[in-house]
Amino acid sequence: MSITYNQIKLEVRQISEELARSNSVVPGVFQSIKGGLLPALIYFCFYIACIYTDVYIKTVWQGVGVISIFFWVFITLFMSGYGRIFSMLPKDAGQRYEIVRIYTKKVKVYYLVWVAAIVVAGLVSVFSILNIIALAGISLLSTVIIALAFNFDISRFQLAGLFGVLSAAKDNLNR
Repeated sequence: MSITYNQIKLEVRQISEELARSNSVVPGVFQSIKGGLLPALIYFCFYIACIYTDVYIKTVWQGVGVISIFFWVFITLFMSGYGRIFSMLPKDAGQRYEIVRIYTKKVKVYYLVWVAAIVVAGLVSVFSILNIIALAGISLLSTVIIALAFNFDISRFQLAGLFGVLSAAKDNLNR
């Protein structure tokens, strides 16, 4: 899975030129939020399961619930931006461009790790004395850590990609 900076620049340039000439339909507002719904659903299933455990403090549970709703709305909307980027790509971009294959694989891996972290947080919350605090805390920390790791991981490709986009934009302006 090695790729050179020059190859990234050339592929991003080609993708940018395709997007500039694209006649693709703009995705709907709610079409790209699907990625955030599965982790939120898992989270709230464990959240409700915390009611039926031995350690249940109603005020803490309600307070964490209100904060959790805002957290998951924010995370889902934040993730929708990445979903929109992928929806703009041509349908066969995954077969033609190595950089798209790399990004797609990275998104899938980090997403699965994130979902697994939320499941672990849920299991800890149900089977420990920490209850809802463990669910909220571990979910928040794992989300932040995984987001930072993902951004750090893909940042290696961004500078070469930026040069590819700039050269494509320059060529389109000169035409």
